[in-house]
Amino acid sequence: VPGGGEHRVYFLDTGSPHVVVLRAWGLNDVDIIAEGGGWRYDPRFAPGGTNANFAERIDGAHLRIRTYERGVEAETLACGTGVTATALVAAQHYGIASPVHLHAVGGELLVTFERRPDGSFTNVTLTGPAERVFAGEF
Repeated sequence: VPGGGEHRVYFLDTGSPHVVVLRAWGLNDVDIIAEGGGWRYDPRFAPGGTNANFAERIDGAHLRIRTYERGVEAETLACGTGVTATALVAAQHYGIASPVHLHAVGGELLVTFERRPDGSFTNVTLTGPAERVFAGEF
């Protein structure tokens, strides 16, 4: 694990590739550029690279999340596919039932889902605010 520590790391694709690092503690201490960039450019995810999500369980079905997004090459306020990936990983890892509440830098998001008998997920939805944070002209 880049950055070290006792954390669980998962990889899945929710329309975009994501590494999800479930941290036992210290989410605020994550150097997003260094650790996120380490995962983004890890040779195991070549040639396209991956996004990196770091999450810490607050309690029950509530997690805090920070995301390093490829293409942006920095931390983003939120990433829909990353939040969804993190919610599904947390549901599997911690045994959390739907819904999962994720507190991102840009606000709170909610992921709902159904579990099939084989443990896979279906009817996954993401709900949260949409706000304009930038406007520009090219």
